[in-house]
Amino acid sequence: MQLRYPLLALAQVTLIGGLALAWSGTENKSGPVTVPFELLPSNHIVLNAKINGKGPFRLVFDVGAPVTLLSNRAGEESGVIKKDAPKSFLMGMRGEGNVKSLEIGDLKAEGLPVIVLDHPTLKALAGMLGKPLDGLIGYTFFARYRTTIDYQAKLMSFEPVDSKVRDLMKDLPERLASPKIAKKRTQAPTGLWGLEVGEPVGGVSSLGIPITSVMAGSPAELAGLKVDDVLMTLDGRWTTTPSDAFGAAVAVLPGQPAIVVVLRDGKELTLTVMPKDGI
Repeated sequence: MQLRYPLLALAQVTLIGGLALAWSGTENKSGPVTVPFELLPSNHIVLNAKINGKGPFRLVFDVGAPVTLLSNRAGEESGVIKKDAPKSFLMGMRGEGNVKSLEIGDLKAEGLPVIVLDHPTLKALAGMLGKPLDGLIGYTFFARYRTTIDYQAKLMSFEPVDSKVRDLMKDLPERLASPKIAKKRTQAPTGLWGLEVGEPVGGVSSLGIPITSVMAGSPAELAGLKVDDVLMTLDGRWTTTPSDAFGAAVAVLPGQPAIVVVLRDGKELTLTVMPKDGI
């Protein structure tokens, strides 16, 4: 019996807002600085940082983030924004700010542009972990350094480099005024799983995506997956959209076991799926 994997993902990424990205420099000019990090169960890297001498704050190191982001609490407590700063309609965004100094261990960066808002994905992740997350360290920070990550020792090394950061504000008006074209990308996992997933329930605050169909005799059924399970992670990657599930499934070869975490009747279950060869 041949099984099909009929998942099809439509991914559209929109960059909201922009920043004039510039900085006054960094104090660490002599050589690399090594700092410890925390590796979450989700495989996210978290750094403890002092902002303007306040903190420490727990920031996720995210090489995919085009900006550095602080939560409303971190922005207020560090003095980046005033406590009475108004919120916009966009996810409670408090606006742009500038961090005078951001310290991670012996590393100190100055003049770091940030945006301040409570990102719903960070809030959901923090709720699952039971620990606060105060923001993201993004491109505006890590573009300043040559970075080495030692996952075994849980250490990161930062060496200052000369780098010019792109000015996102410069072309923002043209981006907003130009026609919006959704880009479609179809991904084809090499292994057969035998399940279908739907769109997340609850929008960006969703903990995962619902499994809408499980085929009889498929690897998914043999692993114990059921319709209405909420797929939270696949092979260590968060699955908050169908495209997330595709991206994770593509990396799993046939015959390779993959750990999946689902939410069923309010409880998390960890199961192992082994996709198989076929068309």
